Amino acid sequence: MKDQIQTTNISVMRMVQAIILIACFAIINYLVLSSFSFSTNFSLADALSFFGFTSLFTVLIFTIQRNHHSKLVLNSQNIGTVLFFVLLGSYFNYLVASNFLESKDSYVGYFWTFTLMKSLFILLILFISLFIFWIDQQKIQEVQFQNFVIEKEREASKIQLNSLQQQFKPHFLFNSLNSINALTIQNPEEARRMIHLLSEFMRGAVKEDQSALVPLEQEINHIQLYTNIEKVRFGERLTVNYSIPEECKELLIPSLILQPIIENAIKYGLYGHTENVTIDIKVHSKENYLIVEIANPHDSNTQLSSKGTGYGLSSIRKKMLILFNQYNLLLTNEKNGIFTTTLKIPQNEI
Repeated sequence: MKDQIQTTNISVMRMVQAIILIACFAIINYLVLSSFSFSTNFSLADALSFFGFTSLFTVLIFTIQRNHHSKLVLNSQNIGTVLFFVLLGSYFNYLVASNFLESKDSYVGYFWTFTLMKSLFILLILFISLFIFWIDQQKIQEVQFQNFVIEKEREASKIQLNSLQQQFKPHFLFNSLNSINALTIQNPEEARRMIHLLSEFMRGAVKEDQSALVPLEQEINHIQLYTNIEKVRFGERLTVNYSIPEECKELLIPSLILQPIIENAIKYGLYGHTENVTIDIKVHSKENYLIVEIANPHDSNTQLSSKGTGYGLSSIRKKMLILFNQYNLLLTNEKNGIFTTTLKIPQNEI
């Protein structure tokens, strides 16, 4: 809708420019005829008919270009249309102006002196208008095609993002259902609590647009639901610390982007081990980037046997590439037994 309004404004501006040019020629035409001792009525009628018919044919040329735009500007249709309008305009101009001539004999001098010259002016104006309108329509078609391609790319990206996100959920869902199954016997109250948390989490995950950008605070709330579910499973062994400045809470982040990272942190920190694990989530902004750092204990020697495929992180990289068309927005680092995942979200691209 916005593009249509913009292209219409450009077209109207071009038509106004062309009509102003025709008006300038009409004024010159009036002044020249007046200087040659033609009557005021004749000079005015000639100038007004010249302006009226030439403006009308200019608008018709624009309408033809808009509705029957051709690949070539100088094809037989366009050239024939211009020549036809030139002859028609000159003839109508004569018909109107000749009614104000004092005698038919004076028309001979008028014709050879002015009509042929005005025909050339009309030819020039109409060809200039033809070129301008043709170029504008060419640009409009290119913009429309580019917008069509961009829209299709967005649709394809949304499908791909949804596909990536849907692949995150089954693993977590299966684990949660298995835990609920075990809790129904050992601790029915905790099982009910976990079902409630899982319901809230899945409701948020399903309704979110996977290509949407949401405030960080909303994403953190979703992560807290997720970690609360995991705390039901692991109890006091899991601790999650948040360090989020107030000014960062309204900055935007891709929806559901953090959950796979937290899932990896829990997987490599808790699965197969009995020690307590603390996951630190730190946020700050720097140079138009929202930076989220997630750190968790990681023992590479004891976890070789449970090493995953890295699918979660690779999927996040793909999602960030689709959304921002930038590489290296997801960084990982392991130092002194701490595995840190850093996510950089551009804010100036939003």
